[in-house]
Amino acid sequence: MDQTAVVVDREFLKHDPGERHPERPERIGVLLDLAAHLDGRRFRIIPPRIAHRADIESCHGAQYVQLLEATSRENRHALDGDTVTCRDSFGVGLLAVGGFLQLLDGIAAGEVRNGMALIRPPGHHALPNRAMGFCLFNTIAIGTRYLKRAHGAKRILIVDWDVHHGNGTQDAFYEDPSVLFISTHQYPFYPGTGAVKDVGVNAGAGYTINIPLPEGCADAEYLRVFRDIIIPAASRFAPEWVLVSAGFDAHRNDPLGGMGVTEGGFSAMAQLLLELAEQQAGAKIALVLEGGYDLEALRNSVAAVLQVLQRRKFDDAVGPGAAAEKIQPLINKILQVREKYS
Repeated sequence: MDQTAVVVDREFLKHDPGERHPERPERIGVLLDLAAHLDGRRFRIIPPRIAHRADIESCHGAQYVQLLEATSRENRHALDGDTVTCRDSFGVGLLAVGGFLQLLDGIAAGEVRNGMALIRPPGHHALPNRAMGFCLFNTIAIGTRYLKRAHGAKRILIVDWDVHHGNGTQDAFYEDPSVLFISTHQYPFYPGTGAVKDVGVNAGAGYTINIPLPEGCADAEYLRVFRDIIIPAASRFAPEWVLVSAGFDAHRNDPLGGMGVTEGGFSAMAQLLLELAEQQAGAKIALVLEGGYDLEALRNSVAAVLQVLQRRKFDDAVGPGAAAEKIQPLINKILQVREKYS
């Protein structure tokens, strides 16, 4: 019960979008090495399972799934300028989703305390009928709907700390008051979505919180918005589950982002969400890997978060970044918008 589950598998190496693509198999290679050195008394490696079509189609259209399956007949297929598949990509995508669902089942059954799915390809940009931003299936959105259907969850918090806005996840729950979606992201930046004014519509109005951060934010800025916005809003929502789209491309060494977060910053954010989960959600917290493209930064940041999940503080966060003076006006603006929904 006190173990932290880690979902990782060599099969995830088989998705190969091509030479020099940032979302490369080596991302899982370094995490397989990390997993091999984890303490077996504190961590349990869980093998993934293949997701059922019904699970996938809870978020994606049947024709879209068939389109992706058809790419298995080609050595290489470009779904857009960034998102490329190979013959194995569809099968790996099913396994990635299934691995996250396997993790959720283990936590729900009390077999493990919490966990992290180290899978690829990532998912948070994937729309119902469109792949984009390296993403094929929206793993965290599928997992959220699975929790509702299979485990009766009524209130689910999703926090997305990837450097890019999780537009696909937002789209999935934009009208859904049972899911509180909160995203921190560099802005303006790919995919161009995630403004403060985007708060949800109809019954879901107020259940989307976007925190569009200026380039140059580091640990101190992220922790301010976590403490001033994310944790208070999430506490009022009182989630039964905490899910995290854990992208590590906000790291100061990442080639695709422009932020300054360190391993200590990621561990501090994870600590705040773990405490929230323990206070509000019976400790049920599950993270799924999204971005992160510097291999050393990815490995070290994942290691830091895993230590936090076992209640072992990794490191202290460092100081402010280049955008520190811009944070308070942003916080004030978001809180002003939030007053309408408090």
